Amino acid sequence: MKNFWKKKKKPAKPDVADVKESEVTAEAKEKPEKHKEEVKVFKILVYGIDKKNLQLPNNIQKRNFKLTFDSYATKKRFDEFDAVISFQGIFESLSWESTGYLGDQYLDCKYDKDELDKRNNELHILIREGGFVCFILCERFEDSSQSYHHRVSYTSTDLCKIALNYDSFYRKNFSERYTSLNIKQAEFGNFLTRYGAACSYFENYNEGLSIKTIAELGSRLTGFVLGDSLFFIPTLIPEQNCLEEYFTILAEALVSVRKKMLFEIPAWVDSFEFSDETVVKEENEALLDRINNNKNRIQLFREFKKILIFNSDALVGAVATILERGFGFSIDDSDELKEDLKILDEQGKPIIFVEVKGTNKGVKREHINQCDSHRERADLSPDFPSILIINTHMRKSRTIEEKDQDVAKEQIKHAVKTNVLILRTLDVLKLLSLKLNNNIPSNEIINLLSDNHGWLKVSDEKWEILEE
Repeated sequence: MKNFWKKKKKPAKPDVADVKESEVTAEAKEKPEKHKEEVKVFKILVYGIDKKNLQLPNNIQKRNFKLTFDSYATKKRFDEFDAVISFQGIFESLSWESTGYLGDQYLDCKYDKDELDKRNNELHILIREGGFVCFILCERFEDSSQSYHHRVSYTSTDLCKIALNYDSFYRKNFSERYTSLNIKQAEFGNFLTRYGAACSYFENYNEGLSIKTIAELGSRLTGFVLGDSLFFIPTLIPEQNCLEEYFTILAEALVSVRKKMLFEIPAWVDSFEFSDETVVKEENEALLDRINNNKNRIQLFREFKKILIFNSDALVGAVATILERGFGFSIDDSDELKEDLKILDEQGKPIIFVEVKGTNKGVKREHINQCDSHRERADLSPDFPSILIINTHMRKSRTIEEKDQDVAKEQIKHAVKTNVLILRTLDVLKLLSLKLNNNIPSNEIINLLSDNHGWLKVSDEKWEILEE
């Protein structure tokens, strides 16, 4: 009789290397892998690229995102996806039209209001449900049109414009497109190094906006994330044969940054606060407000001083900035004559014609004559108040003293004869300095510019009109 109580020898454990995949038990197969990371696949709609004359490529599937390309007329809704990528300007169409008054023109903007309203609603639903949107900034913003007989605003004629419409947040155009941007978020380095280009920049004076910088040109903001859901990326429009690479690299950057945002400490955690923490935060916010205000003012002063070095279109833009943001004038800078500006009254009517010039020498007769002839071409009478703002001695000046050279007497006399008032850009800066120091009332400056001819010579302490 066998002894069933006798200990049986345990069979030898097989070597792990000898265990075949087919020998894994059903129980082991059913066990989930405890530490396997679940990869979120972002469903991203690339919307309306046909509006930029690009053919729709095949959809792109990657490990953590899928790009679905669809036309402007697609019935798919934004909120069916986790994210949407779209070009700036696809809802509007721009063209130059005549007002019927002696060659006077204005920029006409037609836009698809029904589609725009529908997509705007879908965008809000998408963001409310935790999605995000990327607007590709690829052209100038045309926010208004002004001619002598026509003025209209176009600030809400495109979805990208509407997404940027916040109080004290301004968008402005460069005089040309710039590449070689200063990239502030490494995730976008590969994309912006190859495709980055800026036609516009942004200025924020709204302390309530949460903005994370993506790219700059100098100190000017060109690409950013608004909140954590609206991306604005400055780029070139890709060529057809580069679409797959372009959108793949862009999506990789967007998804990477978006994931990083999702892992940030949620806002509700900060609802618990130490008493000392509250005091320190309040002190810190007050200091930051002062620092930011000072930084903004310093940056604005530096913007003003660019009229001492710029020429051509850049000089016109710099002069427009100082007239608007320094003196507080309303400006019309939409004239076909690129060197022309007009100062407007409260009703939007021109009251002073402004000719802007740059030269490596001093004021010449031809500069004054051009001011007079451009005034005539703008259909203004010979006695219409006109000023010549001229950046003189650009190349040779290495100091303010070298820059500060008098206008020749014969040119002053010619200016009086042609009803023109000359201001060197240095005079403009010194006049603004007098205004900021309350040495000349703001309401007197318009009269000073409109009622005089010759040379408005401004020093650090006073101004005078020279007529000979």
